[in-house]
Amino acid sequence: MNGDPEAALARQFRELAGAPKETEWPVDFHFNIGGSPVRVTYSVQDFIRLRSPYAPGAQRPVDGAQAAYRDPAGAPLSAVRPMSIELRPETSEHRAAKAALVSTEVQTGDPPFDHEVSIHSPSDPHVVQRVLGSPELRASVRALLAEGFSSIELDDERGEICAHLQAFTDRHCRPGCAARMLDAFAAIARNVPPVARSSAPRPADTGRALLLVGGVLCAVLLLLGVPAYFLAAGDRCDFENNGGASVLLSWDGCFTPVPLGIAAGLPVGLALAAALSSLIRGRSDSHERASSAHAILVILAVQLAIALSAAVLWAT
Repeated sequence: MNGDPEAALARQFRELAGAPKETEWPVDFHFNIGGSPVRVTYSVQDFIRLRSPYAPGAQRPVDGAQAAYRDPAGAPLSAVRPMSIELRPETSEHRAAKAALVSTEVQTGDPPFDHEVSIHSPSDPHVVQRVLGSPELRASVRALLAEGFSSIELDDERGEICAHLQAFTDRHCRPGCAARMLDAFAAIARNVPPVARSSAPRPADTGRALLLVGGVLCAVLLLLGVPAYFLAAGDRCDFENNGGASVLLSWDGCFTPVPLGIAAGLPVGLALAAALSSLIRGRSDSHERASSAHAILVILAVQLAIALSAAVLWAT
């Protein structure tokens, strides 16, 4: 199919909204689909985002068939807000991590949904299960992800439902694509249960904090370590004015600590990473955290080994 899929899809949203062709970026299109307000933002930074307010506060449960999933225990659902329930297409990597018992993910009891959708949230599992309790909501999530959306977040930092589309293909040129997306997204917004804001604090995520500290430390050591290395090297790296300066041909060479540090630090970092892998388990993103932790440990081990090699070699 010919044409620009991104432009074709944006044109469909524009026509459905009745918006003028010439508008400044970012472009917002506003809809009301079955009583659910939906805002479509089209911009260079975000590509296409769909947004709708999450059901505000704990409201009276609806009557009829929907009541069971909204209020199965007979009491309003409450949780720490935002719940930040992120839904993404499940990949072979996610399935392998779950099979290896590295990652643990909330299961809804809906086999097609659990097979196709990866669930990530800091909220309690029973809260996530109840939020995803509606069959229509789960079917609409699958439909929206099948349209190419990379993620759907229920109750984000703004207290909204947000879906993000970043990659465009020829299927987005097909007539009715934008309307299908709006219908699926509005169905999600209609079927999330109202959740009261709990006053309980969210448990601290120590693992995430440690990863952040490790990443910052790697960056700081890299930014400050390079000038510190050459400052400590002094005349050893002054090839223009020091005729006896050597790169690697002597123990006192300018860059001799680098290969020695890599040779010593790499196996140490890999050994520490392997030992740590058994401790990073039990979360939906444990496999991703383990990969990040491995990289941080290896980089830190090599950086420290290079510094130690330089201190030992240049001190003699």
